Amino acid sequence: EKRLKAFVQARQIAVWLCRDMTSASYPDIGARFGGKDHSTVIHAAKKIDKQLLDDPSLAKTVEELKELIQR
Repeated sequence: EKRLKAFVQARQIAVWLCRDMTSASYPDIGARFGGKDHSTVIHAAKKIDKQLLDDPSLAKTVEELKELIQR
């Protein structure tokens, strides 16, 4: 349960980063994540948006990931 939740959040963060850092559409991102439906991608992006506002530690982690990706 806990391990599965960690994988889900990691995937949601990756989806959020794709949406934030590329011009890819929701369906395109979903296709790259194993054929996820665009509504699943939208849900993931909105969920991470909310968590970033509520969790400074997560916001810092995501910002660090963005910096690493952009190097």
